[in-house]
Order: sequence, then structure tokens, then C-alpha cells
Amino acid sequence: MAGSAERVSTAVAYVCENLPDLRDQLGHLGDRAPLDRLLTAIRDGRDVTRPLDDLHEALLAGGDVLGVYGASSRSARLAGITAAAPPETLYVCPHRRCARYRWPEAGAPAPTCAIDDSPMLLERLP
Repeated sequence: MAGSAERVSTAVAYVCENLPDLRDQLGHLGDRAPLDRLLTAIRDGRDVTRPLDDLHEALLAGGDVLGVYGASSRSARLAGITAAAPPETLYVCPHRRCARYRWPEAGAPAPTCAIDDSPMLLERLP
């Protein structure tokens, strides 16, 4: 199920956003190994395509009709940046491995990576 870099990045962002739920879901299925392998690949800076495909297949086999690819494409559309004067900066993945982003909130600390708690990077929009 290999896909484009954008598809993979969006799916990894979905995993980051839904990590506790995915852990619970796989725990109920009795096998968290596909998620663990993906998280290890991300932490180690390795290619995540195969572990992501394995996680997707495990979720589908467990009854999740969207897996990580279907769910991630839907959530990416819903979370899209609007045309209404966006802020000039946003937080992005500290490892540049996923499409996750957060708008800065006044007085709030920098958000962190759901995988290893690294602070997300603050970047200026072009």
C-alpha cells in the first residue's frame, strides 16, 4: 500500500493526533505490535511506509473501516487551513515526518510531539 510522501505524512499525523485511541483500539484487539513498530521507525528516523501499511491493515482487520489512510485523508480535509487571515506562524512536526500542525495560542506552551514529547517547531508561513 505504498503511497505518496504526502499520503504517508498525513497518515502519520493522524496517528500522532489519535495515539491514545489507537493504543486502546489495538489493545482491545490484543496486539499493539503494529503501532509499536511504527513508533519505533519514526523515533529511529527510518522509512515508515511498511510499518504504517501494517498498522493500517491491522486496524482494517480489527473492524476499523478507515484505517490510518482513510481516516487521515478525511481529517486532513476537515482540518484544512482556511482563507481567513491565518497567523504568520504555526507549530509543525519536530521531526518533519508528519503533516501535523498547531496554531500558536497566546500564553500556551509549545505543543509537543505525541510520539516522543519533543517540542514542536515554530515556523513562519511563506
